[in-house]
Amino acid sequence: MLVNREGLFHAYPAEIGLDEQGSSNLACYIILFRIFEEKQNGDWVDVAGENMEITGWFYLETKDGRTNDFAIEALRAAFGWDGRDPFWLQDNAEALGEHPVQVKLGWEQYNGSTTLKVQFLNPYGSTGRGVSRADNATRRNITNRLGSKLRASSGGTPSPAPKPAGRPSSPGPAPQKAAVATSPAAEPSTATMDEAWSTFCAAYEQAGPEGAPADREQQWFSAVSQLFPGKQPDELTPAQWATMRDEGPSKIIPF
Repeated sequence: MLVNREGLFHAYPAEIGLDEQGSSNLACYIILFRIFEEKQNGDWVDVAGENMEITGWFYLETKDGRTNDFAIEALRAAFGWDGRDPFWLQDNAEALGEHPVQVKLGWEQYNGSTTLKVQFLNPYGSTGRGVSRADNATRRNITNRLGSKLRASSGGTPSPAPKPAGRPSSPGPAPQKAAVATSPAAEPSTATMDEAWSTFCAAYEQAGPEGAPADREQQWFSAVSQLFPGKQPDELTPAQWATMRDEGPSKIIPF
């Protein structure tokens, strides 16, 4: 049966095929995912008994003739493909049928209809990356490599460690000259993936009447890849999703 809800799932690729799709005959991997686990309240829950399946579409090229680096990197990371032979995934489909992956599913609207889509493909067991901090061994390695170079380029005496500012003293008499009003510093813009996606979809629909969901998704992946080369979706920060929201629509190629 088809998956009936959005969320984060682990799945096996039951079928893998490469074909030309759309009016531009673009190379596209079509993968049928068979769901076996769902992330629920922070834990992975066995849902294999529901026999849920969903098909994902992954374009290897864009309408302007470039490779779709975002989709290719996702396929490489999830399946261990080296990215050289475009038919490797199809030719090894039987062995990869037992290779688990992670898929992010979400509801998407297009031309008045709502459909559940494979939004992102990640390696099995993927988690968002936090802030990495060097341990003692790494600190020594980095210091040995860069310490003398940084000191040579900076010159002067070392800067002391910053001290707490402490409680400010009471202000003195107000100055006689008029105060100059200053504007508060603008807070950095942030957004969620869903906000960026909604803005992108609205811009896509305004691009013309000949668009299609598959082409829209292909252009979305292409825009993410152009703005954040080598980044996986779960690595993007709220500030980066704001950039995608603001700049992603400019990457749309009109049809």
